[in-house]
Amino acid sequence: MKIGIVCNLKSAGAKNTHTDDFEEEFDSPETMQAIGAVLATKNHQIVYFAESADLPAALIKDRPDFVFNFAEGRGTSRAREARVPALLEILGIPYSGSDPFTLCVGLDKDVAKKIVSDVGVMVPKGATFTPENFDLDSIPINFSFPVVVKPAWEGSSKGIRDSAVAKTHQQLRALLSEVINGYDQPIIVEEYLPGTEITVGLIGNGADLEVIGAMEIAPKIKDEFFIYSLEVKRNYLSRVDYNVPPKIPFEVSSALFSSAVKAFKALGCKDFARIDFRLNAHNQPVFIEANPLPGLNPVTSDFGLIAKGMGWTYEKLILSVFEAATKRLGL
Repeated sequence: MKIGIVCNLKSAGAKNTHTDDFEEEFDSPETMQAIGAVLATKNHQIVYFAESADLPAALIKDRPDFVFNFAEGRGTSRAREARVPALLEILGIPYSGSDPFTLCVGLDKDVAKKIVSDVGVMVPKGATFTPENFDLDSIPINFSFPVVVKPAWEGSSKGIRDSAVAKTHQQLRALLSEVINGYDQPIIVEEYLPGTEITVGLIGNGADLEVIGAMEIAPKIKDEFFIYSLEVKRNYLSRVDYNVPPKIPFEVSSALFSSAVKAFKALGCKDFARIDFRLNAHNQPVFIEANPLPGLNPVTSDFGLIAKGMGWTYEKLILSVFEAATKRLGL
């Protein structure tokens, strides 16, 4: 089988952008080559494609039988992750992962929370502000502090800094102004949850859907208002411990996995996904966001760390995603 691998690679620098995290979601050549190397062990022919305006012509010229997609898309649109799958559907090329609708919904944290809430998964209390009608003087003063301020359409902790927790109305006003100016999209303000941050990895579809494990993100230094910020992810070796499995009671794990499966199905995820939660003051899992296109870096990705912590090799992880997709597609 000729397999195309489509992704966005980091450039030498993200120039002419408002923020230094513009390409935070993009991948390195090492990730692309690592995935290709795993698939090549099964005697597949591997062809690499970049997500760009030239992609349609490239796919037509060197048409693959199947695409292993992990392209994040450029820009700030909440539809950016859906572009490659939508193009592949137009061209009739089967691909791995979720469809355009799920990728749009997964990237829009506000919409995702509404959908998973409808199936009984707990979500944080909060509000959403849009750049079009944003007015500092209109911010309600009845928020229960502390609160987290973050862009609504980003992944990889883009726009979520160590300073993203507001403890007063004055801090909230300042953070909202800063994030609104830096990111051309709605901004979410939601309650700060004091418990452990945990992410859950899932692979499969339908009756074959499997929770492969979960990972606790535990700060190395006690912090009353710890968040999994951009700075933490960039300096993870010195800032956090990754515990797989999480150090939580069995009943909490059971509720966590049940909520992850409900969220996966409600959002229409396919083949694989990572679902992020935070425990509240009562040790109940609260949905934070869904990642239907999780990172697959063999060393640093949360999805890969979950698999590794559960005794999986990187090869097993990539082949399991590939096999889930090909089985679903009947290939």
